[in-house]
Amino acid sequence: MDEFEKLLSQALPQEEDFKKGKLVSGKVVKTDDRYVYVDIGYKVEGIIPKEEVPDVKEGDEIQAVIVKISPRLEHPRLSYKVIAQQKGIETLKKAKEEGKDIVGNVEKKVKGGFVVDIEGVKAFLPSSETAKRVSVGKPVRVKVLEITFKDNKPRVVVSHKAYVEEEREKRKQELLRELKKGDVVEGKVVKIDPNKGITLIIDGVLRAFLPREELSWGRDRNPYNYAEIDEIMRVKVKKKSKGKDFIIVSLKEMKEDPWKRFREEHKEGDIIECKVYQVTSKGVVVDIDEGVEGFVPADEVSWNGEVPQKGDTVKAKVLRIDPRKRRVFLSIKQALPKPWEEFLQRHPAGAKIKGKVERIEKNRALVDIGDPKVKGVIHKGDLAWKKVKKIEDILKEGEEKEFMILGLEGRYIKLGLKQLTPNPWEEIEKKYKVGDILTLKVKEVLPFGAFLELPEGVEGLLPFSEVPRDIRVEEGGEYEVKIIDLDTKEGKVTFSIKALRGEEKEKEEEPQEVVKEEVGTGGFKLGEILKKKWKM
Repeated sequence: MDEFEKLLSQALPQEEDFKKGKLVSGKVVKTDDRYVYVDIGYKVEGIIPKEEVPDVKEGDEIQAVIVKISPRLEHPRLSYKVIAQQKGIETLKKAKEEGKDIVGNVEKKVKGGFVVDIEGVKAFLPSSETAKRVSVGKPVRVKVLEITFKDNKPRVVVSHKAYVEEEREKRKQELLRELKKGDVVEGKVVKIDPNKGITLIIDGVLRAFLPREELSWGRDRNPYNYAEIDEIMRVKVKKKSKGKDFIIVSLKEMKEDPWKRFREEHKEGDIIECKVYQVTSKGVVVDIDEGVEGFVPADEVSWNGEVPQKGDTVKAKVLRIDPRKRRVFLSIKQALPKPWEEFLQRHPAGAKIKGKVERIEKNRALVDIGDPKVKGVIHKGDLAWKKVKKIEDILKEGEEKEFMILGLEGRYIKLGLKQLTPNPWEEIEKKYKVGDILTLKVKEVLPFGAFLELPEGVEGLLPFSEVPRDIRVEEGGEYEVKIIDLDTKEGKVTFSIKALRGEEKEKEEEPQEVVKEEVGTGGFKLGEILKKKWKM
């Protein structure tokens, strides 16, 4: 007995005679609009409702089951439906055993689910087992979950969801086999975690994870700045997970590595535009491009101490490129014109300018000349044509004066006061010559000689080597002297008393009168002191 017959015997008990429930076989002898007439070896033909076997024709062999037989009936009533149902159950059992899916037609919606006709068998599809929308009158593919019998009637439960999940798993495994590193895929955003990254579903079946560090070459690692739920994203496959049930993807690798592009397009010495990201005591961090960072050391930020603010766009000069650290070292100030050079272009040497004395530092004073980026400086030697003992004798802090611009001294604008008045050495050059005899007053006595003041307000040196032993030179005293050396370009004049008397110069070993030029005076050579004194 084959499987079909076993199922049939369970559903309809066999009878030896022509009785209700007996399985019979016969030939179709006639059909009309209502019935199919079958010769089953009985005294009259049995009849099957035409709707049960709409496609049979005269001469076909057919099996059926006696559902009603009585001497009072003109024809035994047969049914093919029961046979079809038993075949359907056999098909369903086989599908369940082999784990295959099967197609049925949704007949109607009932409480808790749907009735599905599968091979003539009414199966129940619970609502909880419907993965997608199920419509009455439409076919549906399902997996058989359960087949049971009660009172010889089959109860079949099927699942559409199980079929869909199995197909999803098949497609997922197929994608995992096919995809390789570097492939570009599209996925739907299903989850955004601000601390971890973005989860996508590829082709509706494969989970892909986009970590925060793969969002961008730059600093912005906030996932919400790159995607929204249900958005479709194009990403590049980076690798498969260890468990191989999902993949890791990258958004930043959809773009070329900006560091590579930067090295191809720029070199040391280039002037580039960048944006200030952070200002620290050590320097300024700037963003050059997405993923390319630059650092400006503190001493390269500005010429005058000014510091840019976060978010400012600045120009900077490339000093050094460090491929290993993926960092560029820059200078903002070297990309800018030097403010003192710009100032000197606007106010060239010889121009007059007003300034305010800020502070006095030993033999120089710093002057506010009206530009916050530039300072002026004036030295004691440029205060007056005559010898100045202390700057404070000429300048006071907070005092405003007019100065002449002399040029640049480092980062300072060099200033002068004496240059505003005529140069007395020009007058001296016209008025005096070597050999002239003058009577002059001593302004100052030093260990090596005395300084005498000319009427023009400048001083000349009377070395003690040019003073006879019988003459003692004192400050404030007046002496007749002879000019023995005159150099107006250097601003130097030398006097002698000996030359008036025609006496020979005395030996240089005399304590007061003879001082060798190379003898140290207060740690300085005489020649150095004279040079310094004359220039002052």
